[in-house]
Amino acid sequence: MQKYGYNDYPNEDRQRLRDLLQAWKMEFVHQLLVDQCITMTTLKLIQKDDINELMSDKFPIGTKVLFTYKLQEWQKRNPLSSSEYSDLNDDTFADNLSAVLRIFK
Repeated sequence: MQKYGYNDYPNEDRQRLRDLLQAWKMEFVHQLLVDQCITMTTLKLIQKDDINELMSDKFPIGTKVLFTYKLQEWQKRNPLSSSEYSDLNDDTFADNLSAVLRIFK
């Protein structure tokens, strides 16, 4: 699993995320997701409460509702792969999470 922090978002996810958001006509949230280290894997895990926190003061409720709907539909069709699941249960994931959390302290 690749280690990254605030300044080095995984390049392989950057374009995939942009393409997905463009398909949803929501590319304007791209930079927010990158800034908050929302990768393609974490996008598969994010919950409604996380979205509310992520977008709380940044977008109107209508935008949050549409994003949540599109995301939930996408999540149904794109569950975690076995390799993503393995990575999440690997000790390096905890190291990555700790590194990211230290940034926000």
